[in-house]
Amino acid sequence: MKKSLIALAVTSAVAAPAFAQNSVTLYGIIDLGISYVNNTSGHSQWQEQSGILQGSRFGMKGAEDLGGGTKAIFQLENGFNAANGKLAQHSRMFGRQAYVGLTNDSFGTLTLGRQYDPVVDMVQSTTFNGQWGAFFSHPADIDNTDNGFRINNAVKYVSPKFAGLQAEAMYAFGGVAGQFGQNSTIGGALSYSAGPLYVGAGYFYARNPGVQFDDGNFNANQAPGAVNPTTGIWGLVGLPRNMQVASLGASYTMGPALFGANFSDVRFDDANGVAGNKVRFDSAELWGQYSLTPATTLGAGYTFTFGKVDATGQKPKYGQLNLVADYRLSKRTDVYAMGVYQHAMSGGVTADIYAAEFSGASTTKNQVAARVGIRHKF
Repeated sequence: MKKSLIALAVTSAVAAPAFAQNSVTLYGIIDLGISYVNNTSGHSQWQEQSGILQGSRFGMKGAEDLGGGTKAIFQLENGFNAANGKLAQHSRMFGRQAYVGLTNDSFGTLTLGRQYDPVVDMVQSTTFNGQWGAFFSHPADIDNTDNGFRINNAVKYVSPKFAGLQAEAMYAFGGVAGQFGQNSTIGGALSYSAGPLYVGAGYFYARNPGVQFDDGNFNANQAPGAVNPTTGIWGLVGLPRNMQVASLGASYTMGPALFGANFSDVRFDDANGVAGNKVRFDSAELWGQYSLTPATTLGAGYTFTFGKVDATGQKPKYGQLNLVADYRLSKRTDVYAMGVYQHAMSGGVTADIYAAEFSGASTTKNQVAARVGIRHKF
């Protein structure tokens, strides 16, 4: 008996270092607040909203050391509405992320599953909404820089960094028998970082985005009984045959200040089911934020968006002013206030800050939204 106990103790001591190389982390974010919009489908609205500064989520991620510098990795991330407990991303269990793969410091990372597109991965951080959330997206999040949707069935490769440069490539299978490219997505991105400077550029092309991305902005345009899809930016797009996004951005840190600029070009073919109808939106943005104290940060930005709809000849233009103030109560908890003013300048359209978060676009050329909230990370 004594020998058996000694043998067990020796075996456990030998096995412990190998076990220590493996890890699983549980984490999450709860973001909840009170939001106001002055005109959404003709009425003002107050509501308790979840996941504006950051999407409320619960997840787990892990790694297993396989030796030789290679690790197996995985991540499962659930999005939820903290105001009512419902699942987000069209009621998916792990709607934010669900992937598995291999990573090596010398050869890069290969992952398979539901993932973010390359524009989100390498350009989003150069946008104001990438820093401060959904309210500050380019009008109606037309370019998905707020990651309103994710990519299913994706295979993604991210290279190691070489002299500050990093590359990413992605392909998502459509899964339609006999039609390899149907409902597929392809994308790529490059980034460069050197001290306080960061530059990112990305591109993706999606076939039948309304079918692929039922959890995102397109969902409101196809769900029975949804808000009138003929208003706002997405009403000009409808359910297009394909979608492509190209985006470029940069940020620069100067002591307690961070500045950013970015540009995105979004194009849709056969928009609203009209053959040959091309719709294009370009957005240019400048923003900055400044930490007054280690706990207090103020930020502001401005976005100008210009569109063109071939079928109608419309050329909508939008100007959007963004403001935020954040106070950190601790390393994991902060409170904040934010406001947005948008003006539709021309093109026969109405203001549309982010209709997916409210009941619809404004019925006038102006729209104002404001929010106070609290975020806790665990």
